Amino acid sequence: MAIFEGSAVALVLPMHEDGSIDYDGFRCQVQRMLDGGVQALLVNGTTGETATIHIDDEFKLLDITLEMAAGTGVKVIAGAGSNDTATALKKAHYAKEKGADAILVVTPYYNKTSQCGLIKHYTTVADAVDIPMILYNVPGRTGININVATVVELAKHKNIVAMKDATDNIAYAMEVLAKTQGMDFDMYSGCDDNILPFICAGGKGVISVLSNIYPRQTELLAQLALKGDLPKAQELAYALEPVCRYLFIDVNPIMPKAALARMNVCKPTLRLPLIETTEENKKLLFDAMDAFEKLGF
Repeated sequence: MAIFEGSAVALVLPMHEDGSIDYDGFRCQVQRMLDGGVQALLVNGTTGETATIHIDDEFKLLDITLEMAAGTGVKVIAGAGSNDTATALKKAHYAKEKGADAILVVTPYYNKTSQCGLIKHYTTVADAVDIPMILYNVPGRTGININVATVVELAKHKNIVAMKDATDNIAYAMEVLAKTQGMDFDMYSGCDDNILPFICAGGKGVISVLSNIYPRQTELLAQLALKGDLPKAQELAYALEPVCRYLFIDVNPIMPKAALARMNVCKPTLRLPLIETTEENKKLLFDAMDAFEKLGF
C-alpha cells in the first residue's frame, strides 16, 4: 500500500527575527495543514531549511509533528537525508524509534557519489532501519541524479517503497513508472507545477510546497487527478499555475515564507545564506494569489 495518496506538505520552518526557530509558529502551521486536509506531513525537508539547523532541532520538530498528528490519520514523514551516511542512519533510527510512518532520504550532496555509491548509501540505511523509505531525487539542489536503472535496483529492497521526483522532468518520471510496474514502489511529484500530469502518468500524489499556502486546494487537485476527473482537475491546475510559477521565482522557501507572512501565519525570516526576496517578486506572487483567490476554489 502507498504511504499516502494525495498531497503531503513539505513544512516550512517559521523563525523569529533573530533567526531562532519559532516553535509556536511551527505548531500553528502544522495545525493549519491538519485542518486543511493534507494526507501527510513532511518535517525536516528542504522547505524546512534543514540544512541550517542542528540535528537536535530536527528531532524536536519531528517530536512536535508526531504529537500533533497522533490520532488524526495523517501520516508523518521524517526527513532523514545527509551527505554523510552515518548521519542519515542516526536520523532514520530516531524516526523509527519515535514512530514516524516513513523517512525521506535525499541523495548525498556536495561530496556526491557514483550510482554504485548511491545504491550502497541507500541500502545501508534501508538494511539497518526497518521503516519505509522514500528516495528524494532533486539534482538541482544536490548536483546528482538518480539514474533510472539505479531507481529500479533500489526499488527491489523491501524498505525502499517510493521516490519523490523533483527533477520536473515528466519523461524521467514516465520511464521510472514504466520500469517499476509490478513492483511495490510508488512515485510522488516534488514539483507543484506538474501535479496533474504526474498523477495522470501514474504517480500517487505530491510532496508539496504550495500546500503550505493552499492546503485544501492542493489536496483537492491531487484527489481530482487521482479520481480521473480531468475537466475539474484541469480547471484547478490552470488556476493555480501562476501561483506555482511565482512561488519558485526565488530560491525555495523564500517565496512561501513571503506568502505566509502576507497571510499573517509567520514572519518572512530566513537563515543566511537565504535572504528575503525583492518587492518586485513579492508583487508577482501576491497578484497571482489575489487572482486565484477571487476564483473561489
